[in-house]
Parts: sequence; structure tokens; C-alpha cells
Amino acid sequence: AMMVQSWQNLYFTSQPLSSPHTRARIIPKSVAAIATFTTSKATQQIEANHKIARVRQTKRTKLNMEPTTIAASTAAVVVGSFFTWLYIDGAEDRKRGKANAEAEAQYQARLAERARLAYVEPKDYWSVEELAQYNGTNDDENGPILFAANGLVFNVWKGRNFYGPGCEYHIFAGRDATRLLAKSKLEEETEEEKSKPLNVAEKAALAGWMYTFESKYEVVGKLEGFDPKETSF
Repeated sequence: AMMVQSWQNLYFTSQPLSSPHTRARIIPKSVAAIATFTTSKATQQIEANHKIARVRQTKRTKLNMEPTTIAASTAAVVVGSFFTWLYIDGAEDRKRGKANAEAEAQYQARLAERARLAYVEPKDYWSVEELAQYNGTNDDENGPILFAANGLVFNVWKGRNFYGPGCEYHIFAGRDATRLLAKSKLEEETEEEKSKPLNVAEKAALAGWMYTFESKYEVVGKLEGFDPKETSF
């Protein structure tokens, strides 16, 4: 604006340009306007250069900081995800552990109740007639089941699904099952079979059964009148 005003003063003055008075008035104003314009342009250029420098510096700083920032952010996400996974997985483990513990406690409680109902007082000797009362058919489904094998009497209530009524090995219940076990028979012996002593293989088979019974079931006494010579090697 100052430059325009200066040129207006220069060209539209009413005084002739050759007039000393006019030259004395116009020339200083023109010089001042040109100086002001030049200074203004220089200032604008300097400010523009400073702005460009600041933008470049900002870009360089951003470029220099971005890898570190990205790495830090990634690490934070990974660590956060890891601990979140640990918490969730740990909560699931605790939930499963609690459920398993409750199920085990319930099972043990049922087992203890069944043991109480199936309990029979041990005694020194049992007769064959007494064993017959504990074949699993005269009591409720939680009562004791007894049988004799190789002179020992076992309470096999834990194996009711094997020795209970209607089960595969029910023929052994409430009796002396020594010979049937030795022969691996699930039916009664004939009179001819009963008359023959056990051979070595049958005695060995009986020994295998005895190992299983003694490790799983409670011994509640001995069979009255049993002769151990019948099964000894």
C-alpha cells in the first residue's frame, strides 16, 4: 500500500516533475517506499525460510522418533496381551480346578456312603452257608457281596458291576469260587470235573486272580474247612 501511494505521489502530483520543489517532495518518499517494500519482502522471505526449516526439523524428528515409538507401542500391546491371556487362562484353570475338586469331593462322599452300607463285620471263619447270604440278591443294591477264593473271604462290593446280579461274574458271588476261578469257568462244573484236582496251569491262573483280589478288595475272614493242599504247587 505504501508503494502504491508512493507511486501515486510520484505520477499524479500537480507539480511538474522538473520542479525542484516537486523533486524534493517525491524522491524521499519514493526511496522510503522502496526501502520499506524491500525490507518487508526480506522479512517475509526470512519468515518463510524459518517456517520451512521448522517443518523440515519436525519431519526429521518425527522420522527419528517413529521407530522407537512404534517399538514401544508394540511392546506395550504384546505385554498387555500376554498378561491378559495369563489372567484369562488362569481364571479358566481356577474354574476347572474348583469344578474338579467339587466333583472329587462328591465322588468321595458317595464312595464313603457306599462303603458304610456295604460294610460287613470281619470274623475269623465263614461257612459256605453264611457266604450264600451275601450273593447280592438278598440285600439292596448297596449291600455287601462276599465270595471265597483260595481260602480267603473277600467283600467285593466295589466290584458290584462285575459280581452283582445280572453281571458277568455273578456266578462267583456268595460261594467258594476257587475252582471256577482257577479254571476260568463262568458255569458250574460237571461232577466229572469236580473229581479232578487242579493242574499246574489252573493253580497259576488262580494265583493271578488272588493277586488282583488282594490288591482291590477287603479280606473279611477265612473259609471254614478249606484245605490249602488243593491249590498249593
